[in-house]
Amino acid sequence: MHREGKTEGFFYLDHRTVDSKHDIITDIFATPGNTNDVKPYLGRLSVQIDKFRFDVKKYIGLDAGCSILNICKYLYDMGIQAAMGHRRGCQQKGKYGKHKFTLISE
Repeated sequence: MHREGKTEGFFYLDHRTVDSKHDIITDIFATPGNTNDVKPYLGRLSVQIDKFRFDVKKYIGLDAGCSILNICKYLYDMGIQAAMGHRRGCQQKGKYGKHKFTLISE
């Protein structure tokens, strides 16, 4: 975490898996703070399926960070439909993307 305005030090991330049908957290997995959020996802999904025998054959909700090729391919091969957030891509500091502008016809 080396962003402007953030504290310096050692950090960790916790990745949580939630059963939305019953509103319970079924898994928490901690990683170092410099680990990408995507790395542990496929392994944790396999643990959930094996440990609890979840029938994950319909839908999965993921954040936009998980919208990468290997996760999409894995879910497609398993027959799982993923609902993912929209990724806007990286923006350079001080520059704005086209979504910030509106055309004003004169």
